[in-house]
Amino acid sequence: MPPPRGVLNTLEAPGDYDVTSTVHSDTYPAIDPTKLDFSGKAVIITGGSRGIGRAIVLAYAKAGASFIAAGARSGTAELASEVEKAAKEANRPPPKYLPLSVDMSSRESVEKAAAEFEKEFGRCDIIVNNAGIFGGFQLIQDYDPDTWTNIFDVNVRGPFLITRALLPLMLKTGIAYVVNVSSAGALLTNRTLSAYQISKTAATRLSEFINEEYSEKGILSFSVHPGNVITDMATTIGVDKSPEFKHIFVDTPELCGNTLAFLTSERETGLEGGLSMSHGTCLNSLQKVTQLSRRTSSELQ
Repeated sequence: MPPPRGVLNTLEAPGDYDVTSTVHSDTYPAIDPTKLDFSGKAVIITGGSRGIGRAIVLAYAKAGASFIAAGARSGTAELASEVEKAAKEANRPPPKYLPLSVDMSSRESVEKAAAEFEKEFGRCDIIVNNAGIFGGFQLIQDYDPDTWTNIFDVNVRGPFLITRALLPLMLKTGIAYVVNVSSAGALLTNRTLSAYQISKTAATRLSEFINEEYSEKGILSFSVHPGNVITDMATTIGVDKSPEFKHIFVDTPELCGNTLAFLTSERETGLEGGLSMSHGTCLNSLQKVTQLSRRTSSELQ
């Protein structure tokens, strides 16, 4: 959860303290994935080998998804035993698990992964676009243009490519979801973070356009701020040791993972009619989802 109101928080985003009366830093009973039923469903999670992505993969395993694919540059094959263990501990049949080696900045790599997913599973109920890169702290005049562009290739073009490739399959499947893991940075303007924050704004807008073009056909999309989590990416840039940030990054990966399973479950039909998956706006997984699900889209816009 955010630090107490009034404490220095350079990453404070709109709604951190005001959208709901309750916020969380860890998972809680209302979003327990073992209470959900994703049997027969096929899910693909990019950036699924570690951190938040790993937590999302395991949440769907606990929720009983029958088919789970995790895509990343490396490390997805090693996750197979954890997926099986998570399912068994939740008293669910182990899913058919597909590790995918994919470079989200490469059209050829993404389309190959999508084709393999379709061949193995034959349906697509949920895409979670979690893969992303940060790129470091640079003033605009100091940014290498190729580095700046590469951040967009991974954070924006990648989600576009995998969604585009799997849309025909999703349209055949029926009700389906596209989730873009965005960031509070989509709503902020912090010096030296132009590439990352603009790319997350664009990814959030992508969700809005998916809704605009496909919601009437059963495909719903939304973006989430996953919370302030000490991931490998955060550790690489020293967030865990920074006096400015370490009191802010206190959220668990499981908070986001379990939230996404909850939000994409058909049991929460109120989200479809009320929030309409927030019409692509950026939900905050710190917020109490059961409160959000009762709010109308006009209240959250």
